[in-house]
Amino acid sequence: MFQILIDTGGTFTDCIATAPNGQTLRAKVLSSSFLRGKIVDILTDNQIQVSHNWDFDTSFLIGFSFRIVGQTEFTEITKIEGDIWTLVESLQSYETYEGSFFEITSHEEAPILATRIVTQTALGQQFPALQMRLGTTKGTNALLERKGAKVALFVTKGFKDLLRIGTQQRPNLFQLAIPEPTLLYDQVIEIDERLDADGEVVSELRITNYDLRLAGLGESVAISLMHSYKNSVHEQLLKTKIQRPTLNVQFPKLNISLSSSLSPSINYLRRTQTAVVNAYLQPILSEYLTNIIQQLNDSTLNKSVTQQLSQPPLNNSVAQSLSNLLVMNSAGGLVKAQNFDAKDSLLSGPAGGMVGAAAIAQRLGFERCLTFDMGGTSTDTARFDGRLDLQFITKIDGIELHNPTLAIETVAAGGGSICSFDGQRLRVGPESAGANPGPACYGAGGPLTITDVNLLLGKLDASRFGIPVQIEKSRDVLQKIRIEIEQKSNQNLSDNDILKGFEQIANEKMAEAIRRISVARGFDPKDYPLLAFGGAGGLHGCQLAEILGITTVILPYDAGLLSAYGMGQARIERIASRQVLQ
Repeated sequence: MFQILIDTGGTFTDCIATAPNGQTLRAKVLSSSFLRGKIVDILTDNQIQVSHNWDFDTSFLIGFSFRIVGQTEFTEITKIEGDIWTLVESLQSYETYEGSFFEITSHEEAPILATRIVTQTALGQQFPALQMRLGTTKGTNALLERKGAKVALFVTKGFKDLLRIGTQQRPNLFQLAIPEPTLLYDQVIEIDERLDADGEVVSELRITNYDLRLAGLGESVAISLMHSYKNSVHEQLLKTKIQRPTLNVQFPKLNISLSSSLSPSINYLRRTQTAVVNAYLQPILSEYLTNIIQQLNDSTLNKSVTQQLSQPPLNNSVAQSLSNLLVMNSAGGLVKAQNFDAKDSLLSGPAGGMVGAAAIAQRLGFERCLTFDMGGTSTDTARFDGRLDLQFITKIDGIELHNPTLAIETVAAGGGSICSFDGQRLRVGPESAGANPGPACYGAGGPLTITDVNLLLGKLDASRFGIPVQIEKSRDVLQKIRIEIEQKSNQNLSDNDILKGFEQIANEKMAEAIRRISVARGFDPKDYPLLAFGGAGGLHGCQLAEILGITTVILPYDAGLLSAYGMGQARIERIASRQVLQ
């Protein structure tokens, strides 16, 4: 059986696989699920010669969709003989395309594309027996980009504005204009019911036809009633009524998140926020995991997987297929797909990196280290001192919820972080070019990023990229920024000054994240080695060590795939908690 370890980030998806014969295989693909190469020559109107940096046999790519980067129309690859490919349709005006970049895709999720590469499984063929361990930023990205599901929130009557009012704490003490809080629900519905502080029923739950009609408008439902952490009877009853309404009300099957199951704790505000976040992300994560399972297995086995993922119990055949997919949660443990709550996905990918880093440090004889994971979209840091720190309150983008996670600090500074001039100063991030269009050097019309900065500073070898790059594109966008600086600030800076400025800004942002998990908690970073990994970790690790006064930097083998490696080091476990309140 193949063991597939995968981490899906905002820009790249990393894969390490162990074949049944013990051989270790590796793959790194764009998280947009594309592979990119270059057209060397046009042989006939539908036959081309290509070049690429893919380290695998390409014969299984027959049937993949092919297009020129920047175009929308696809054609199909029908024949592959070494670097000579035959396409279904001819390339019109083919002289224009000679020397152009192309991209190919199987139109599947990125983990499936990576799995096809390491197992050499062609389209239409059954995958070999395998177990997949998966970490993903799918939930985090959906939350940050506000691309979650449509949510209806049920609360106890009188608490309609609970999340809008919040704690009334000022996020910034001297900020005069306080921004409105982020509300993830589309509608809130008050339910006439009440329990007392001991969980005893004060007022029986009453629900009307009108309430249920409103509930049917959303894709997902969050239920959070007062004191349900003591007694969940009303939440369970409301869930039953929504699933099997006795009134003449018709609405689609909904994902239902109960606060009493997700966060059985006394804080009504955090408990409600936890249920809303889970409801907001659950359809996204369920669809994502369903797609992976359906693409891994025979579709006839998985007709009801979408329903099974969100609404257990499972039948035996689907349960068996789901058991071969383990998902990393935010606390650094693996759970089966059917037991995975969307709220546990917020630090799924970074957690894999921290588990892998801790395993590497111990293997090398270091009992403590600071971890520095610089990927394409963000940088994650944590402290390891015999064990990884856990925290039980998660704060992300102004949202606070009950959720056990590894104590990870994340900053929006990665290889894909956009470098710009805002009229007064240079800026790095928080926006990222992602996998599409990607950095300017990818040739798809992207902006200047930290990857371009490193390329122009001579810190990267263009021939070693997994995808073809064009340094001229990086130079072009840099010149536009240089001209913009000159026009808006009357400063005539050299290219090197601008590049070094962007590099220093990114380094200081990442160093500050490391200070937050060390100095801010009473630990001196000088007492720790720095373990640098991620696709860009090795490019900045020594500079960060110099800023922080660290004297030892660890650069592990497979540093660019360490988050995937961490999936193999994690244990199958779940964290259960209950309040004592004594």
